[in-house]
Parts: sequence; C-alpha cells; structure tokens
Amino acid sequence: SEAYEKFLRSERWNPAVVQSLSDVGSRILGHLQDPTSEGAWDRRGLVIGHVQSGKTANYLGVIAQAADAGYKFIVVIAGIHNNLRKQTQERIDEGFVGRSSDPANHVRLGVGLERNYPHPVTLTNINDDFSKRTADQGGWQLNDFSKPIILVIKKNVKTLDALFKWLKTMNVRGDGQISDVPMLMIDDEADNASINTNKEDINPTKTNKKIRRILGLFAKSCYVGYTA
Repeated sequence: SEAYEKFLRSERWNPAVVQSLSDVGSRILGHLQDPTSEGAWDRRGLVIGHVQSGKTANYLGVIAQAADAGYKFIVVIAGIHNNLRKQTQERIDEGFVGRSSDPANHVRLGVGLERNYPHPVTLTNINDDFSKRTADQGGWQLNDFSKPIILVIKKNVKTLDALFKWLKTMNVRGDGQISDVPMLMIDDEADNASINTNKEDINPTKTNKKIRRILGLFAKSCYVGYTA
C-alpha cells in the first residue's frame, strides 16, 4: 500500500487527499476480517457515497492494504460493460499489479516502477474477461502462486459461472470448500445489476445468486459492495 500512495503522489495527487484515501482504506480494512484469523468466516459490507478521491482509487487503496494484510484471492466485479471492465483492469494494472496486462506489451508501469515491487498475479487482462478458456489454458490452482491473485470481471452470469466452475473443479478440497485462501470480493457497482432487465446474462437475481455461490466456496470470504 505504500507503493500505491507513492505512485499517487508521483501522479501529482494532493498529499492531503492521498492521506485521506489511506485513512479511509484503513477504516474499511478494519471492518474486514483479519485474513490470518483461524476458522471460517463470511463478512459482507457496503461502502456508500461520494468518495472525495473517486471510487476506483478508494478500493484500489483497500485492495493494496488487504493484500499486505494477507488476502490471497481478490475479485473485482466491474459493472456490466466491456469498456468499464477494461478501464478498471487498466487502473488495477497500474495501481496494484505493477505491469500492463496487455498480452502484447507486458511493460512495468505505475506501482511496478518501484524497485523490487512484488507483482501480484492477474488472471484477466485488458482484452479478456475471465472465461473457462482462460482457466483451462493455465491449469492453475490458487495455491500455485505465493503472491496475491486478482481478477477483474464483468457482472455477468456467464462470467461468474465460469469462475465458479473453475474454483470448484480446480481448488475445492474434499469438504467442498477452499479453506486456506482468504478471499476479498469488491463489487464496483453494487446497485448496477439490480436494474430490471430482460437480458438473461445480467439478470440481477441470477448474478447475485452466482456471487453468493462463489463466496460460499471459500471458508474465509469478505464481500465489499461500492455504490454511488
């Protein structure tokens, strides 16, 4: 999280805004469960309102602090449109992953320009949302990485279903849960798929059910919804 604050200052952010961002992030983190705590837990919360420094900057700060604290698997649900998911992925590449997820151009950027920055792993990129194909190509398991893993996905029944199936097939143990990976889910537009629509893929009842099923696979999970 220090790297993120340093990056914002290098981008000419007002130091008072950067400090307030850090303080708000710490407060939100304080409401989450300590990822090193034993047993199973399931925390859910909502961040409401106009955040002085912008919503994405706010949850990027929370993600950086959560990763420092020991959260291993982070899912960001970025609205229902491709362009918003791509923009969010770009911001996360810059403010958390530290290198571009553009498959044609993996340059270091943002926080990654800091020496010895421990780049987290992203399983999505600026072109590709999470899909069964992405997962199958890698054949990964969550525990294959010592670093935190982040995904930026759309709020879409198909995407959420692909993620659920991959987690269930590749990562769940005999007791039906992923017990040793503390997970954090950030829902960027918590009120978005509650619009009443006939499109099956963004049906609010179905998307919310899929989100709950994904959270239910983890013995240790936190969900934070952001709404304007």
